[in-house]
Amino acid sequence: MGESHSPFINLYCIYVIDTQVLIVGGGSVGLSLSAELAHHGVTSVVVEEQPNVNPHPRANAIACRTMEYYRRWGIADSLVAAGIPPENPADYYWVSSLSGREIHRLSLPSQTQLETLRRTTEFSIDNRLHWSAYIKCNVGQNEVDQILRDHLDTLSQSQLKSGVRAVRYIEHDDHIETVLFDPVTSVESKITSKFLVGCDGGRSVIRNQLGIAYEGDGDLAQFVSVYFRAPELMAAHPFGPANIYFPLHHDHAGYLINWDHGESWTYHIQLKANESWDEVDAIARITNLLGAEIPITIESIQPWTAHALTASSFGSGRVWLAGDAAHLFSPTGGFGMNTGVSDAVDLAWKLRGVIEGWGGPNLLPSYDIERRPIGSRNTQLAKELYERLASVMELGDILDEESAEADQVRMTLKADLVEQESLIASFGVLLGYRYTNSPICIADGTPEPEDHPQMYVPTSRPGHRAPHIWLTEDETLYDRFSVGFNLIRTNPSVDVSDLVAEATKRELPLAIVDIDTPETQIVYPCALTLVRPDLMVAWRANLAPTTSEDLWDKVTGHFSIS
Repeated sequence: MGESHSPFINLYCIYVIDTQVLIVGGGSVGLSLSAELAHHGVTSVVVEEQPNVNPHPRANAIACRTMEYYRRWGIADSLVAAGIPPENPADYYWVSSLSGREIHRLSLPSQTQLETLRRTTEFSIDNRLHWSAYIKCNVGQNEVDQILRDHLDTLSQSQLKSGVRAVRYIEHDDHIETVLFDPVTSVESKITSKFLVGCDGGRSVIRNQLGIAYEGDGDLAQFVSVYFRAPELMAAHPFGPANIYFPLHHDHAGYLINWDHGESWTYHIQLKANESWDEVDAIARITNLLGAEIPITIESIQPWTAHALTASSFGSGRVWLAGDAAHLFSPTGGFGMNTGVSDAVDLAWKLRGVIEGWGGPNLLPSYDIERRPIGSRNTQLAKELYERLASVMELGDILDEESAEADQVRMTLKADLVEQESLIASFGVLLGYRYTNSPICIADGTPEPEDHPQMYVPTSRPGHRAPHIWLTEDETLYDRFSVGFNLIRTNPSVDVSDLVAEATKRELPLAIVDIDTPETQIVYPCALTLVRPDLMVAWRANLAPTTSEDLWDKVTGHFSIS
């Protein structure tokens, strides 16, 4: 791995830029930001206080949108291989307990079955099999972080400094000076960068120094996560194999995740009022949930708190925030890490534009304008899912009783749980987000599809995600894209020479992608669609603009805001 050292001169001193971007926090979002910056040819250093990856699994799914980014870095297959076996049934059970009754079950095809269906099902804009190259990837966050670290090891533009922490920064007119502390040697050092991004979690040093507060709802609930091995568990209950079990009896409230063929598990236990996580008898709680004694080996125990918080600002100038430093979630729905990775992908190309000189003064500020509303939207949707799930975990023994009253209770619960299936299938949240008020997207006056948590409507309307298309059984439209802007042209006779010439003059990264398949015409109805480096649509039309300067000024932030 290498670092970029370029001399930088001002009136008072000569100093060295150690890296173009310093990233504080080496979790999934910080590592992803470094990888995306490297994808754009931008150097970065990641500073992470923990020397090694946290072995506790924590988050359990990489969303389809995040997998699209990871595919273009070449690590998607490694993540799939590290995850839950693809032939595993994708079932979800809501039960009174693992020795009680089934209240509701959602059965989805396994990854293997989904891949077969995808290859044999005709394209349809309404079929979720064709909305993305991935449904999702069920893999622990510990595996994600290790694969990202390994990937960074292969990149000359990225460097990871683990075992040191950032303690403060000094912002100058043309660079940032950050002070690092090594707890082993008790030695402070400094690192100089053009930009600084805080990906350092809910207790972010960077956010605190910026003086930015969270807004929203904090401390929704306290949990303790128990990671354990119990090879006999799957055979010790009457239900079938599943990805997740949701025990609804208030004595067992939480959820149980299976990581493999039934050997490794995580039980997220919701703590009761005045219950301390370090006083929980984990083996007893698992045994009570199961209603039987089996061999259990506890691997690790970690507490966590559900929140619905978004920072009041995502930064300014040379200092920015992403991931948990910018928003804190309830994990219901699996939006947290995935929202953070989309933060990173949005921010990375804008940093590149400013560093390379083609980005205007309003390019970086558009990061806050675009991403902060998405942070608020997603944290609130996760909160709603949590509150609905918590509301069905308040009953007790009546869930297992034999009576007309109990039958009615179970029937009412099941009807509610059917409505809660967005907890599992939140395609609208993950793919249907849009940058409604973005100053760098050019609206075309077409109606906006409904922003529905479960339903995604593929559209190439400016401000939305560029729709995915399979071009062959194994090649996607995104696979044809170059790093930078991509102009999809569905009618090769449309002249774009002036648009290309102006991009060349500005040294903008632009590629022309000529695609005229029937599927493309459905989701890209305009002859020209300009896709940004973060795979979002910036502009579309049937003809090139009369004045290309205005278009490029707009999408690269070269304009004034009155």
